Amino acid sequence: MAPQQKVSTKSIDRPTSSARLGRSRPRAAGLAHLVCMKTTTHPETALGPVLTLSQLATQLGVTVQTLYDLRSHGRGPRGFRVGRELRFRVSEVDAWLAQLEADDAERHPRRAG
Repeated sequence: MAPQQKVSTKSIDRPTSSARLGRSRPRAAGLAHLVCMKTTTHPETALGPVLTLSQLATQLGVTVQTLYDLRSHGRGPRGFRVGRELRFRVSEVDAWLAQLEADDAERHPRRAG
């Protein structure tokens, strides 16, 4: 039988974390191609700004559950799902808020003073 040899691990060069994860370039270089992208959109196909459920809740100062409850009663903003996440077009949210304001003004008219 051949004698067993001990191998020291101190002299072995260990790969950096990016090499271990399979990255071939530094993080900043990975986004360099986005700098030259054109961001113009055609009005017919423009998606427009979109908010997630949590972003909308934060902007309105309510909980996510409040928005779920409003939607389940048919009183919330129109939205759509992308995977599991609800998204809301800013234009839809604006229209929903305008309708809430109009409904409130109807229920509580201002008195001339």
